[in-house]
Amino acid sequence: QQLLQLQQQRQQQQQQRAQQQQRELEEKAKLEAERKKAREEMMQKQREAALAKQKAEELRRRQLAALGATRSAIQKVRLATPENFEELKKEVDDLLTAELAKLSPEAANVLFEEAEKHLDFARQRVEKMQAAKEIREKRLQEVERRKKAAAEDAADPTAPPKVDVPAAVVGAIIGKSGATLKRIVSMTGCNVDVPQRGWVTSDGTVAIRLQGVAKQRRLAAEAIHLVVDGADETDLNVRAKGAIVVPHRLKHPGREEWLAWRLKAVEFKFGLPATVTKTAVHFVLKEELSVFSDELSGERAAVRAAAEEAVAQAQALGEEFVDAKADLDPSEARIAEALGPFAQQFGVLARALPAEDGVARCLILGPPDAARDAAALLWSRFVQGRSVAAVLQSPGRVQMLGELAAKQFDSDLRELEEEHEVQVTQSDTSLWLAGRTDEIVSQARWTLYEMLQFYMSEDFLLLEGLQSSGLEKLIKDPELRALALKAPDAAVALHPAEGAAWMCGPPASRGPLERRVRALAHPDGVKSMDAPVSASEAAPQKGP
Repeated sequence: QQLLQLQQQRQQQQQQRAQQQQRELEEKAKLEAERKKAREEMMQKQREAALAKQKAEELRRRQLAALGATRSAIQKVRLATPENFEELKKEVDDLLTAELAKLSPEAANVLFEEAEKHLDFARQRVEKMQAAKEIREKRLQEVERRKKAAAEDAADPTAPPKVDVPAAVVGAIIGKSGATLKRIVSMTGCNVDVPQRGWVTSDGTVAIRLQGVAKQRRLAAEAIHLVVDGADETDLNVRAKGAIVVPHRLKHPGREEWLAWRLKAVEFKFGLPATVTKTAVHFVLKEELSVFSDELSGERAAVRAAAEEAVAQAQALGEEFVDAKADLDPSEARIAEALGPFAQQFGVLARALPAEDGVARCLILGPPDAARDAAALLWSRFVQGRSVAAVLQSPGRVQMLGELAAKQFDSDLRELEEEHEVQVTQSDTSLWLAGRTDEIVSQARWTLYEMLQFYMSEDFLLLEGLQSSGLEKLIKDPELRALALKAPDAAVALHPAEGAAWMCGPPASRGPLERRVRALAHPDGVKSMDAPVSASEAAPQKGP
């Protein structure tokens, strides 16, 4: 039993030792597994750390590149000039837009704040440079202005140091509370010294003294003369802006209307629009016509001379009147129909006043000879009640016929009167007809056209087959009016209804008028201008 017990004890001890060894092996395996797992986790962390470090390094390189490019542009902006600041600022803005997305939020904020700081610095610097540049430019302009003024003063020694004006207009020059005088001074920059009472000379004038450079004195003198000639505030303001102002002193609506008609030719010649006010004529200068900007230029003098000539003609117009019978209806349209050629060639104006006691007085205004002929024509039409028509001639041409030709022409004229039962009256500007009906007078007029071409083929020409629309345009054509003014010994009468144009005058004077008429109204247009009709072709082949 003891042996059995001892054997059992030994077996139990062996089993215990085996279990102990088994546990030790398991613990050792477990420990080894834990160590292996720990080593793997450490290696994983090391790999992740290395990868993170690599990414951080890459990000840092990109940020450095972005910061370098942006900061380089920012440095350029810091050195910007007013001329290239906007361009460089746009370059920085574009770089910020492109590069901020590559940066971390913190780095992007830092870069944005840095860019804004430098842009503000550059903006202030550019503003200071711009202000300094403007100051330099103003100084240079002032120097140039003084040089120019000195040169003008030397080149224009005739600018008056004083202006003698009638004592009666001194009050107008000063104006209410000195307003006009102040305006002249502000407009011209010239000091104007108007003496007090007691400085009137023996000839009744007062010497107004001017102090300034030549241009200022000249402008001030011109402004004073404008006031003396009746110019108003509007005239002075327009003149201050560089316009050409010519006073007219007409004080007559009809003469002002005729002057506006006459100035159409001046407008066409110089390319300047003219405006007729109650006191003066204004030529407003166009920017593209810099040739008129020089106050001393010959072109301005030519415009002024042409306008003064037109004003003188308007002042010399003759006034006539006819007491028309109201029952013959002297309406504006019927008066215009009767005066057709006179209105086209001479600008004759006629208006009928309201009728009183069966009489409507017609007022006629135009160049003296034309106004008298127009008055006689209207008297026959609206007093005698006869149909009338006018045939223009170059001044006194029919009256200059030779003795034999004059007798033959008078004989044919008497036959025309008897055949058509009309009366023909000769004047210096026209031959006008009066008869019973419009049809009779019209036939007689065409016969008279043929007679004049037969007897004086070099001086008269009837163009037929013209376009009515072109003739309508020619009635208001400023170029035709300008050509007519250049040739006072020529005349043209347009008949849109008949498609014809009556032209008179020597070929050399009439030629430009004929070419203009053909250009606008002939079916062949410009082609006919290149081959004008000769006198022999224009004249009829047989007499009336």
